[in-house]
Amino acid sequence: MQIQLGITNKKSALELIDKDVNEFYIGLSNIPNHLYGLNDTITIDELVEILKIVHLKKKKLFIAANEISNQTFFDTVKTIEQLVQKGIDGIIVRDIAILEALKRKNIKTYLILSSLALCFNNDCLKFYKKLGINRIALPEHITYQEAEPIINNKIGIDTEMFLTAREFCLVLNGFCYLKSFTDNCICRDPFISNNKIFTLPRFSVSEHFKNIYNFHKSGCKIIKIGRGPKDFSDFALNEVLFISRLLESNIKEDEFVKKAVDIHLKFTRLLLKWQRRLKKQ
Repeated sequence: MQIQLGITNKKSALELIDKDVNEFYIGLSNIPNHLYGLNDTITIDELVEILKIVHLKKKKLFIAANEISNQTFFDTVKTIEQLVQKGIDGIIVRDIAILEALKRKNIKTYLILSSLALCFNNDCLKFYKKLGINRIALPEHITYQEAEPIINNKIGIDTEMFLTAREFCLVLNGFCYLKSFTDNCICRDPFISNNKIFTLPRFSVSEHFKNIYNFHKSGCKIIKIGRGPKDFSDFALNEVLFISRLLESNIKEDEFVKKAVDIHLKFTRLLLKWQRRLKKQ
């Protein structure tokens, strides 16, 4: 199973380069690239240094270019063109206008459609194929029944899946502005009506790992870990290595889900302890 890991700086790249990871992805300081405003401080020069390190290890590096605005559009296209010339392995893209601009300017690189593009069916996949997409990151909301035709598409599009929906948006990632009211994801809060408490639906941990199991069985061979602090990446990577070995072991679905949930809860407890220690410092 191929593993793609998000990194945030050169230091984390050096610390993680020898891990069992096939691909890395990162953001640039001059390209808006994260739904929740993750601050990237990497410059193009620093990126080129990281790219050399990654390529020496015969691994790949992608750039995220997810959150494009009118103000950053032309600079983003220009930057992508520069990165392609410097040998970047590909770009993670959400914006249709960026895809059209790359096609119009004949800028050829490996293009991964961001999960934020919310591609839920084959008709949508065919649309993005015409814009040059080579791979799709499956939306975090998709079920394995919906994903199976996309994974088994006949138009040569690769697929990748997130390890866990740690940033899972209860509405639709990239199309919800509830956070702007209080700077919190208020859709995660309970709603009270007639003295009853309601919450918006989301996959349970068991349902999520059932999806992952069936994504893999359908042919999805790349599993993705989102960006975060180095310690978070360590926890997530150790978890995904366990999950990957389980998936490759021809284990039955029920047994996989049980073991995957146990592993996930173990690493979640470790992560919470680490977060509590950070708050005390």
